[in-house]
Amino acid sequence: MDATRAETTPHLSVAKLFDQFADGVYTLAFRMLRDRHVAEDVVQDTFIKVMRSLPTYRGDGPIAAWLYRIGYREAIAASRRRKETPVDQEEMLRRGDRPVAGVEETVLAGELIRRLDAAIAQLSEPLRATFTLRDVEGLSTAEVAQALDVSESAVKMRLARAREALRVQLKEYLS
Repeated sequence: MDATRAETTPHLSVAKLFDQFADGVYTLAFRMLRDRHVAEDVVQDTFIKVMRSLPTYRGDGPIAAWLYRIGYREAIAASRRRKETPVDQEEMLRRGDRPVAGVEETVLAGELIRRLDAAIAQLSEPLRATFTLRDVEGLSTAEVAQALDVSESAVKMRLARAREALRVQLKEYLS
């Protein structure tokens, strides 16, 4: 699924947008909020807003950036509404695990995923959102800038800081 582009045609429907972007909005919300139930609520709230706003969408930029901006704002609002909850390790493994050959590799892969998710969770909210949209969801720098309502240079700076912080925290796995 190419979540970075969508045609802005009169035939664009909420159902098509949901099919194309729901997983990406969920990933962004889950990375920011660390709670699968709240992330699911964010997806629902995002697409309710999309449904209400689609008729007035002007098409000034990529629809992905517009949609992720709504999702990002909904995740921030959800973050402000709730108290900190424990990380759902089972969900992180289910969404990020990959098949590996042996038991030792499985254990190491699981540990790496846990460490990566913990390192991402320690990033500040702006760095975490930037990293998720750019490196996880694959949006362009311009699309991330539009989604987060910041300049492209701010995206590049945040991305560099996020990557460096992750590099430092995961240095034992990068050799």
